[in-house]
Amino acid sequence: MKIIKVINNNVVSALDGNGEEVVIMGKGIGYGKKPGTLVDESRIEKRFLSESTVKKVYGKEKI
Repeated sequence: MKIIKVINNNVVSALDGNGEEVVIMGKGIGYGKKPGTLVDESRIEKRFLSESTVKKVYGKEKI
């Protein structure tokens, strides 16, 4: 995953392998990082997908 925006030391917005935007959380995941750098995926604790991504990937209307 490639970082789009660092929100704080523990939260970043990134592009996943499919080019979809995700918000990821993890202790220190954004510390000292800049947009364009890769995320250490072992540090990811939570991953948030947009509603449109969930519909596209899982084919569900409501979660």
